[in-house]
Parts: sequence; structure tokens; C-alpha cells
Amino acid sequence: MGSFHQKAWRLWGSALMGGVSIVLFGGSFISIVGTFILMTALAFGFNRSNWILAATNTLIGALFAGGLLTVIQPLLAKASWYVVLIIAGTVLALSLIGIQKNWFRVNLTALKDSYMGQVTIRLFQQEFQLTSYSDTGNLCIEPLSGNPVHFISAEKMKSYIPLELWQYLYSFEGTSTESLKDIPLPFQSQVRLIRLQTVQNQSTWAIGIKVDYIRLKTTSEQSLGPCYIVLTKNSKHFPRQTDVILHASTLFN
Repeated sequence: MGSFHQKAWRLWGSALMGGVSIVLFGGSFISIVGTFILMTALAFGFNRSNWILAATNTLIGALFAGGLLTVIQPLLAKASWYVVLIIAGTVLALSLIGIQKNWFRVNLTALKDSYMGQVTIRLFQQEFQLTSYSDTGNLCIEPLSGNPVHFISAEKMKSYIPLELWQYLYSFEGTSTESLKDIPLPFQSQVRLIRLQTVQNQSTWAIGIKVDYIRLKTTSEQSLGPCYIVLTKNSKHFPRQTDVILHASTLFN
């Protein structure tokens, strides 16, 4: 998982590109816009959302510093050189502080994007693909085996779950364990009772289904270890509108 700190070669390369471009193509509007896009893309990467945030912050800082210096320049016409230096330095410092305050958003966006992926799951002799998000807050495990638990949108899974099991899972309220005896017999060996802790520190129960096979694809592809999935009726609040919330351990595989 990478952070958004840029390597020195990117920054030097961006500066060199800007200098060469202006020398070769002059200061026309088209060349300035093109140079700005190329410089910020090289400096901050080619991910669209990260580039927009980084380029916006850079542009705001540059406009603030340049505009303010232009406004105050006539007032400094008779000032000594060291006064001009101090004031110009202060303006530039304020612009950098403004960029720094927004930099956390850029880092956070880059980090969240790196948590997204695609999972391939095999279950009940079927294989399907869903979008996923590795959530640092998901530390849920199946208590007997210690295997991680992933949460999946029930709506996305409806067509892959046998009807008899689907009806049982959908009607399971999670308030008690009494209904466990009603688990359809063909599936009893594949499901486990899992206790969940809500953000309000309240306990509830869920039914976990052991999957046959699961692979995660992000920048690379890897097989994940044995695990269970829990169907979630209310998946509208899943991060980034993904279909699966993966266990935090998937970040370190």
C-alpha cells in the first residue's frame, strides 16, 4: 500500500519538462495549459482522481501567490530589496501552507483507491466476480477456525445462493441462535454462526458461509486463504459503492 509522497525524480522531471516546454514552445496559452497538465501528471501520477485534487491544489497555490504578488508589486516599488524579499517570501509561504492543508485529502484519496480491487469467488459450484474494498475496520473472524469474514451485498448474491438457503438467510434476524436448527440440512456443514459487534457496542448474530475459493486482484492477483462471507441486506453504505467489504488482513497478503 503506497502513500502519496512523490519521489525526487518525479519532481525534478516535472520541473525539467516545464522549463524545456516553455523554451521550445514559448508562452502561448495552449503551451502553458499543455505544460501544466504534463508537469502535474508526471509529478503526481496518472490516476485521474488523484491528479485532479493535486493539480487543483497546485493551481490554487500558484494563482494565490502570483496574484497577490502582482497586486502588491506597485506598493513595493520604492521599498528596499530586503523588504521585497521578506514580503514575497511570506506570500509564497502562505500559498504553500494552503496547499499543505489540503494535501491530506490527496493522500487519503490515493490510499482509498489502493484499497479497491476485484474478487473472484467460487461458491456452490458457481464462479463470479465482484468489486471489493479492503476495510481496515473489518476485523471480524469466524471464532472456531479464526478465518477472516468478508461482507457481501445480499442483492448481488441472490442469484448465486440456492433458493432454500437464501430464504433461510433472508429471514434470519440475528437476535438469537434459536433458528439455527432451521438451517437446511444440505448446507449445515458449510455455514457457521458468527457474532458481530456493532459500532454502538451491541452484539448481533450473522450466518457465515464458507467459500470454496477466492482470489483478489488489485495491482497484482493473489489467492486468499480460507474464509467466510456474510450477506448484508443494507449494502448502500459500502465504501466506494463496491459489492464486497474484505477483511483487513487482505491488505497484508
